[in-house]
Amino acid sequence: MPRPRSSTSNLVRLLNRSSGPIYALNEKRKVIFCNEACATWLKLDVDDIVGKVLEYHSRELDESILEILSGLCPPPEVFSGIESQSIVVAKYPDAIWSRRKARFLPLEEDGGFVGIIAYVDGKDLPSGTTSLEGPTSESQQLHDLIIEHRKSLARRFPMTTLAGKSDSIKHIRQKVSLALKQPTNVVITGPIGIGKQHLARTIHYNHTPSFSGALTPIACEIITDEMLTSIITDFIQECSRTQSFDSSTLLLLNIDKLQTPEARILNTLLLEAPQPILTISTSSIGLSELVESKNFPEALAARLSTLPIHIPSLADRPEDIPALAQLILESKNIGRDEQVSGFTPEAMDILIDHPWHGNCSELEEIIEASVVNCTNYEVTAADLPDAIRLARDADRHQRIPTVTPQLDQTLEDVEYLLISETLSATDGNKAEAARRLGISRARLIRRWQALQNRNHENNGQA
Repeated sequence: MPRPRSSTSNLVRLLNRSSGPIYALNEKRKVIFCNEACATWLKLDVDDIVGKVLEYHSRELDESILEILSGLCPPPEVFSGIESQSIVVAKYPDAIWSRRKARFLPLEEDGGFVGIIAYVDGKDLPSGTTSLEGPTSESQQLHDLIIEHRKSLARRFPMTTLAGKSDSIKHIRQKVSLALKQPTNVVITGPIGIGKQHLARTIHYNHTPSFSGALTPIACEIITDEMLTSIITDFIQECSRTQSFDSSTLLLLNIDKLQTPEARILNTLLLEAPQPILTISTSSIGLSELVESKNFPEALAARLSTLPIHIPSLADRPEDIPALAQLILESKNIGRDEQVSGFTPEAMDILIDHPWHGNCSELEEIIEASVVNCTNYEVTAADLPDAIRLARDADRHQRIPTVTPQLDQTLEDVEYLLISETLSATDGNKAEAARRLGISRARLIRRWQALQNRNHENNGQA
């Protein structure tokens, strides 16, 4: 008499009959089950998927299978027993990604968390979808937005500098797209710590899918005329030998620090090269200003700045901080046992309000310390380093005015009017209103509710 099928075998058979992708993870984020529909969707064998450990991030990985699977990890809060939904991505090597809605159901046994089962829709989301209807956290929305940006830009190099939604960063992404379509001489300007070298490498490594030319950096602040001549001569010889003039790049770091004699030598070497040499330069000021302020060759400035890209300071674009902070935070999840989903609204408000004199470099240091301090799936205000919280308190202390209650009332009236008119101008779109006001959406909602409650109480007393 044949042995009856076990309940486990029946369940596996049932799940494999599903036309929609289904996979399951244990409490360590290891894939313990993948149905046939899921393997077909991912264009992998089941054996390639089961046993892999997923991590919550949006960075590119070197191993092809892990790269394909890297878009499947549930938000970390699901591992705390919170049911959720999110956008999952099959990141195919051919650069055509499949993005679908997934629902994550936490599994418990004897009151303890044991794993997750994920149900993926059978159809792709429309192109450009960056958020889902229904309950999704602000961190998940930022995660989905970052992945959508990465799909169109910076596939081979981390895209930290390009994350955000300000008009400035959108303009930068457009210029980067131009540089990728048609390699040209680029000059990147901006304050210290903003990520100029990072963006330069992003552009070089993403010119074409098969772009394999050398990137040769030159530190202009310390280069001598002999070193400069030697480096560029060797560069030209190598490009001639490998026929790679159109794919190799000279990276001129801090071109504004180049001394006048070396600037003239550089101009001559570029002019006398057998073929045009691609350059990407970084500078704290525009090259036209450099020509006016010191004896910098005008012809060299024109040659290097075919496509100028200026990156404003973080203080000038606070609306970009949520996406930048989320992207940096997710990168810290790689290789960590404990995964972090994002920031609480209070923590994010503190980050947005900080002056960020050190720009992206300072932001990364703060987030790295915050992730180390974090004991839950979200970074709270208490997890932020003392330095940023003390700076906020000091700033508040300096800004506390000696005012009468009537002035406080007047300021709140002005704030109420400002938010009200902005919401009206955006047809009630709180995300767009928050962007125009330079604050987070969560902060706008909390402040608007507080002001409405105040008006309601005042009307009641009247």
